[in-house]
Amino acid sequence: MQNYNKTDGLIMGVMSLFYIFGAIQLGHPEMRALYAGMTPWVLLLSILFLSFYDQTQQRLKLLFFMLLVAVVSFVVEVCGVATGVVFGSYSYGAELGVKVADTPLIIGVNWVLLIYLSAAMLSSFPRSPLYWIVLPSALMVGYDVVMEQVAPRMGMWSWGGDVVPLQNYAVWAFLALLFHTLRYVMNISVRNKMALFLFSIQFFFFSIILIV
Repeated sequence: MQNYNKTDGLIMGVMSLFYIFGAIQLGHPEMRALYAGMTPWVLLLSILFLSFYDQTQQRLKLLFFMLLVAVVSFVVEVCGVATGVVFGSYSYGAELGVKVADTPLIIGVNWVLLIYLSAAMLSSFPRSPLYWIVLPSALMVGYDVVMEQVAPRMGMWSWGGDVVPLQNYAVWAFLALLFHTLRYVMNISVRNKMALFLFSIQFFFFSIILIV
């Protein structure tokens, strides 16, 4: 059970209103142009927000791990876009900002954010493969299932034939398991009391857009 003070509650309330209002607006095609290009900034602000609440003891080890996640995930995404073999045939739109090799630079940050959040959400459980590897990876795949239905509407990316291949989820699961296994081996306990809130509100954000 996390302990939140009044300031935490106020911050969470403001952020919830921001996400909910944004989701309702983005659910209507005529409003989406007003939010063009905001996604990278929201991701970066999310990282900044979490950094204020981070309670991980092994900071240097965590930073090295996250840098590794960002680089490896970006390289995999570049290969995926170029070949269509990794995740399936897909391409990125303009919504995620500056690209290198047709791949947004921010995409590595997205992987870092999801690895961090899914790890921190289960930090209070005992150190075991179930709580450190399997369940965090399952959370990431569940998140991706919802996100994939919404991302094309937001101009983030699109799939060939407008169908998300099962291969995408399989590779997502593999990468999530790989990164969380590495974290388990490195014995990095990620702690942040805002992780559950941010993961939940972002999941809720995509769900609202999906049903509006």
